[in-house]
Amino acid sequence: MKKWLIISLILLVLMGAGLFQFHRLGGFNEVELALKSVDGLALQGISFRGTPQDDAIARVFQKMEQIALGADLPLHTIYYVEPAGKLDTMEVFVGVQTRVPMEDFEQLSFDADQAVVATIKAHRLVMPGPSKVKKKINQFAKGQGLAVPYLYIDKIIGPEEVQVLGLIRK
Repeated sequence: MKKWLIISLILLVLMGAGLFQFHRLGGFNEVELALKSVDGLALQGISFRGTPQDDAIARVFQKMEQIALGADLPLHTIYYVEPAGKLDTMEVFVGVQTRVPMEDFEQLSFDADQAVVATIKAHRLVMPGPSKVKKKINQFAKGQGLAVPYLYIDKIIGPEEVQVLGLIRK
C-alpha cells in the first residue's frame, strides 16, 4: 500500500512537471487565425527533391537562412510533398520574399488575392503539426464563406513564431 502511494505521488509530480514545461514552451497557446489580403506575393529560392536524410537539404536551408538573416527577412517554405518517414521522398521550396532580383534562384509568384493566416507562437517541440494547422485554416476559410486554400506557405518569423499562409485563388 505504501509503495503504491509513493509511486502515485512520483507519477503525479512528473505529470505536473511535464504539464508545466508544456505550458512554459507555449503548448497551450491557441493558433491565431486571420484573413489578410495578399498583394503580389513572390518568392525567390531553391527547390529540393529527395529524402530528409540527404545532406543537400541541409545545405539548401543553410544557404537560404544566410540570405534571410543577412537581409532581415523571414524564411518561407512550401512543402509540395511532405515525407511520412526518414526515407520517404520530399519536395520542398525554400525561399525569401524580396523584390530585389537574385540571380540563379527560382522565382515563384502566386495567383491569390487573399490568404488565411495562422499564427503559431510556441517552441517548435510543442507546435501543432502541419495537418492540424491546415485543418484549422480550412475550417476558418469555410466559416468565412471562402474556398479552401490551394497552397500553404510556412513563413518562419523566428524560432518560436511561425505563420502558415493558406492562399485562396482570385
